[in-house]
Amino acid sequence: MPVVVTALEQLQEHGAGAAVWRRLGRTGEQTLTDALDNPDGEDLYRRQCARAEAEDERRRAAEREARRPVCRRCGRKFTDERWEEVTVHRTAVRAGDTSVCGPCRADDVAREEAARLEAAAPPEPQDGPEPDRGRGWFRRRS
Repeated sequence: MPVVVTALEQLQEHGAGAAVWRRLGRTGEQTLTDALDNPDGEDLYRRQCARAEAEDERRRAAEREARRPVCRRCGRKFTDERWEEVTVHRTAVRAGDTSVCGPCRADDVAREEAARLEAAAPPEPQDGPEPDRGRGWFRRRS
């Protein structure tokens, strides 16, 4: 709602149709129709809405970052992918330890794989194989 003011002396001297009206929030004196007109109202409204949306988005992002889990080993924050992996019900089973970040989880997987390969490998003999000395019934003569 626009608020316009003027002095009684100016009204008596120039009349109501002259540029004697001042709209609060604007500079200079205007005619009554110009003072009551709102040519930049829609643009102002759009700018205010855009500012409010940007502030809401910034606030939501800050709240989301405050909720982001932190790795209990290295202290780094989870990436979006790792956070989704440990919170989505279907993949949480395959996520492993849900309190560690992606790189720490990758280290765990590498350690588990190395241990599995080590357990599956045949044991190496302690001593070298006994050399064939050629003893016995059949041996080559050189």
